[in-house]
Amino acid sequence: MIPTLGLRLTTESPVLLAAGSPAHNLIEGLDFIPGNTLRGLLAQRYLDLGGDPAGDTFRELFLAPIPRYGFATLNGVQFLPRSAWTCKYHPGFTKQDGENHGVNDRVIPSEGQGHCQKCGKTLEPLVGFYDPADARECRVRTRLITRTAVDPRLGTAAGGQLYSQRVIAEGQTFKASIEVPTADLAEQLGEILSRSFIAGIGTGRSRGQGWVRVEETPYLEPAWRAARERFDEFQKKLGNPMLVVTLLSDAIFVDEYFRDLTAPSLKTHLAPLRINLSDWQDLPNREKTFVSTRIVHGFDGEPLGLPRTPRLAVCAGSVFCFEPKVSSPVAPSGNGVGWIGENQGEGFGRAILWHPFHLKPEGRIGS
Repeated sequence: MIPTLGLRLTTESPVLLAAGSPAHNLIEGLDFIPGNTLRGLLAQRYLDLGGDPAGDTFRELFLAPIPRYGFATLNGVQFLPRSAWTCKYHPGFTKQDGENHGVNDRVIPSEGQGHCQKCGKTLEPLVGFYDPADARECRVRTRLITRTAVDPRLGTAAGGQLYSQRVIAEGQTFKASIEVPTADLAEQLGEILSRSFIAGIGTGRSRGQGWVRVEETPYLEPAWRAARERFDEFQKKLGNPMLVVTLLSDAIFVDEYFRDLTAPSLKTHLAPLRINLSDWQDLPNREKTFVSTRIVHGFDGEPLGLPRTPRLAVCAGSVFCFEPKVSSPVAPSGNGVGWIGENQGEGFGRAILWHPFHLKPEGRIGS
């Protein structure tokens, strides 16, 4: 069992983690805190406490492939699978509001799929977050901040240089997990988090943005049932076996020539999930794939301070379905949760087999 720590960040001011290139009038921000940001702020805290940047501890904690610094989401909730659809005119989980017409999932066909079962009107994708403990949609509070550039000669607003930023509002709590390879390293990371502290993340800190309070918190993993149980339920509902892979965080996949991909290959990427590779087709079924992508931007820290090469990331919640090659494929042991793809140390590539949401979109995980 890999030691896992919990991390809690509370926004003390608006936070902007740019979701795209800054060369626009409107800068959209992420509504989660990626793992590379968490790794950077903890590395800076280690140095502030007198740690040696050239020592083994720094290298093992912040430069090695493991630890894995997971994405921080609002109160630790889950990304909605991209196969989730809801009524266009009365969207949302039924438990959240009596007026909502509920959520269904397109991985497992249902009667009247494509139209709301209550009113018969059009369905649309439901994108965002949900709390698996009570099957409720969760939304991060954001606000729009408008600024203007300053003319360095006159000290006044520069003409034609008005821009806006969509930021995470202050007063919200985000939670993440950090997987550490050994108990000794977990203890050293725990010492860094032994006292809460204020750290700056994102951009605009000279204007009062980006300040968060960081502290350790108990780590709580959703009650995932055994993968074999979920596999059996999927097989009963579908009438035939299917391998379903759902991303719990963004993922980066590359081929043998290091070109970014929009879907994983069974043999190249999914072996860490302990799947029997001879049981399934190597590529997912195009008709049963629900995918969204984004470009990952960023800057290296000191002393370089240079922009990183943009990467194509497959968004959290994306779903891939693989057809069987044999009549009776076998599900792996364990809960079917693991890491796939590139940049796992920055929280990319956490995935689950046969996500229970696809079986019961309105149900609680573990129920």
